[in-house]
Amino acid sequence: MQSKGFKIGFLFFVGLLLFFIIRPLLSEAKEETKIVFFGLGKADSIYIENGNENLLIDTGLKEDREALILKLQALRVKKLDYVLLTHPDKDHIGGASYVLEHFQIGELIQSKHFKGTKREARIQKVVDQKGIKNTIATEDQSFEVGTLKVNVIVPQKESYGQDNDYSLITLIEDGDLNYLFGGDAEEERLAELLPLDLPVIDLYKVAHHGRENKNSEAFIQKIVPKHAVITNFNETSEIDDLLRAEGTTIRHVFDTDLTVLSDGKIVKIK
Repeated sequence: MQSKGFKIGFLFFVGLLLFFIIRPLLSEAKEETKIVFFGLGKADSIYIENGNENLLIDTGLKEDREALILKLQALRVKKLDYVLLTHPDKDHIGGASYVLEHFQIGELIQSKHFKGTKREARIQKVVDQKGIKNTIATEDQSFEVGTLKVNVIVPQKESYGQDNDYSLITLIEDGDLNYLFGGDAEEERLAELLPLDLPVIDLYKVAHHGRENKNSEAFIQKIVPKHAVITNFNETSEIDDLLRAEGTTIRHVFDTDLTVLSDGKIVKIK
């Protein structure tokens, strides 16, 4: 009996010891991040998920709306915590009003630049009808998506020569990793980013679909991206050589989705 009692006590002690060793590790466990670059041809839409929260950056063209909604449903999306529209070009906001109609929306974040188009009017109509929180980003924004730290960097100037330079830039911290989504930023917008204290970027959604401008090389040399995703091009873009010179792995997204997974330490591209 004494031996049996000793064994029970010993096992209890071991179990208790394992509990206190494993518990901190479980509490600090990193939620998996999923990023899906939707293959919508000549348009942008990127879905980001961590834990039970998510963010959609841009919504493709109007003619992509049904495909986009089906893609989101396939990911079991019922609510979008954040929808961020980088700038009001048709290949970035075309499906927005339909996405806002179809899903429960936590917050819509838009660039301060508006063109006065029917697309924008449709978006505003749905915002009013559903009472969606609508933030016009006039200053930098910060929020969390699960364990991700999301920073939205707004344009610094009141006016630009190119509509694309009104693009919102999204910087996301994911544990040890950093992701940058460049919208359609061109020369003036990249010039604003060059003086900033940006980290080395593990995943870069290349600005303006990989089209080169005077500041492209300096910007790529600044962020030294490990992985780059270029939308709208099947195989090559104007800045592929600049990226390769920095040792960047390049993926092109056109008509097939690209999924990126991360545990906050390693990026895995499927």
